[in-house]
Amino acid sequence: MTGLVDRLAKTIDGRVRTIGCERPSLSVLKVLLETAYHSTLRTEEGRFIRSGITYMNPRIRPEDGPAMRRADYPGAWPLGRQVPLTVERLVKLARAIDIWSGSIAVYGTKPSDLHIWGVIDQLVQANISLHQEGAGGFQNPGILAITTEGVGDLTVYHHGIFLGGLRGHQLLLRENDALGAGMVGESILPYLERPAEAIARVLGSADASVSQMGKLINAWINAVSRLCIGLRRFGTGGSFLITPSPQWNHLEVGYKFAYDRLGDAIILNVLDEEYSRESRAHIHDDGKNGFIPTHMVLESSFADTDAEDRQRELAGAVKIVTSLALVDGLVLLSPLLHVRGFGVKIGTGLQVGTVYDGADFVRRGTKAKKIDPSRFGTRHNSILRYCRLDRGAVGVVVSQDGHVRIVMSAGRSLVLWDNVKLLSYQPFTKTTVKLIQDWVSNHERTKRPHLGYTDTPKTLTALLRVLDEHPGRARGV
Repeated sequence: MTGLVDRLAKTIDGRVRTIGCERPSLSVLKVLLETAYHSTLRTEEGRFIRSGITYMNPRIRPEDGPAMRRADYPGAWPLGRQVPLTVERLVKLARAIDIWSGSIAVYGTKPSDLHIWGVIDQLVQANISLHQEGAGGFQNPGILAITTEGVGDLTVYHHGIFLGGLRGHQLLLRENDALGAGMVGESILPYLERPAEAIARVLGSADASVSQMGKLINAWINAVSRLCIGLRRFGTGGSFLITPSPQWNHLEVGYKFAYDRLGDAIILNVLDEEYSRESRAHIHDDGKNGFIPTHMVLESSFADTDAEDRQRELAGAVKIVTSLALVDGLVLLSPLLHVRGFGVKIGTGLQVGTVYDGADFVRRGTKAKKIDPSRFGTRHNSILRYCRLDRGAVGVVVSQDGHVRIVMSAGRSLVLWDNVKLLSYQPFTKTTVKLIQDWVSNHERTKRPHLGYTDTPKTLTALLRVLDEHPGRARGV
């Protein structure tokens, strides 16, 4: 495993060099990654550790951040004293600094100098966005952000760009956007046509059904990603089988369960969000004329509330369907993600045959690289056998080690996508690197970044200063 950590360190070093930002030396990077990796093998009070580690210079200045500093911008808060970065220290602090909300700040220019110096806070919104559960927040302001979420599982980012990681004793340098690939989308789109047309008519733009189709497929991908992310977090593994026409004679349904709430909420959430957006747009347009009718303001407020309620409904439905996959067997779903049953077993006797690598198949068809199905376990081979028979099916398998794979037929060929991308990060490409470089070169550095949008006090010190500057007088009176 030391060899894999060294290879990961060299890859990340090269990628950070390409980006052109401040970076740790290769020797420091190796020690940092080795410490993070070995911490995943330890337990604290019988539990494996999940942690966030941020390599960040403690002497960073406020002006090195964005020119507009909003209230929820992540901050670096120093500890009372610096402590050496060791596996033991990291394991102890990881229990105190929840990975969802904060990160342990480390720094050092030499391996012997690496130390823990503080805590990065306000990472909740960034994690909500990363895990596909809501709109974005500010990225981790550090040079490198390392997350460890399982045994031997670590991932490294720079400002939302995926640099590399380890998962299941494998080096991970890129993930396949299988859910966003045309092959999967094409199998689902026909079932979204009528909902898309209905949403467009409700909104008074029947000719915009194609646009609504795009929003629906994105919402569908988001929901499937969240199911897999949730199942991966449980660490048990599991699988989902999505098919319009189940081959019942090859399925043994443990528990029949007609649960439509997830699929319905996905579609209705798109409608509610679009209506809320259009209501706000109407208010903005009428505001240019200096008069906004009261009924429009109320309608917009109601629309916002409906959209928020629907988002909560969707989150709850995702959680319950995820938990169904914890039972031995798979969860059977329709293309609209209506649950038909769980604890479903696939019969034996079917042949797997030739399996192609999904990403390569998109480029080269049947000349693509072939995959040996014997390297997978029973869960994968069951899905492979079924998808060979049911050519309209999409199988999603989450392994105990965190790997996510998608199986489906393409014509008469069977394909498998490995290392499926679930999280909402930017891949390391020329385009994403250029965006970061342009932001840095065009960033307007100010001596004092503007805090928030209004001129009210944005710090407690500034608020209390009002009492000294204007004793006995309220601000703005």
